[in-house]
Amino acid sequence: MSAEPNNKPTNKKRSQTVIDREVQYGVVWKIAVHWLALFACNSIALVIWVGLFEQPDVSWKQTVGDSFRRFLPFFVITAALIPAFVLDTLKLTNRFAGPVSRLRTEINNAAEGRPVRRLKFRNNDYWREIADGFNALIDRAGLSTEQNDATNAAK
Repeated sequence: MSAEPNNKPTNKKRSQTVIDREVQYGVVWKIAVHWLALFACNSIALVIWVGLFEQPDVSWKQTVGDSFRRFLPFFVITAALIPAFVLDTLKLTNRFAGPVSRLRTEINNAAEGRPVRRLKFRNNDYWREIADGFNALIDRAGLSTEQNDATNAAK
């Protein structure tokens, strides 16, 4: 068996959807606000379109009511998609929040003199090259627990 540690990315599924609440919820909040603004603008545009081009002789109050009844399925389906957008955003942000969280943990371990583990990010994670750079750094500094274990086993 080789004493060389396995540095290949893993395909394991995440057990947690939210790794860094501040970052991930911040991104979800921003996307939700933008989505709601888009929804409101589209709704207003639909009412204006109906009022100006389809029912120019009808009062705006009636146009709003007619538009709401006419486009109710659009409003319901659009609102029903919010949970899917939120979950998908959390999964996407997990691809960068997870690696940064693991990097932060190992940097804190090194700073406090605790054992430092090599980083192995998942195949679909962002910033996988950060793991390679961090691993080279801890190997060079002699901080890697795997490197220390291999050295001790050879003695």
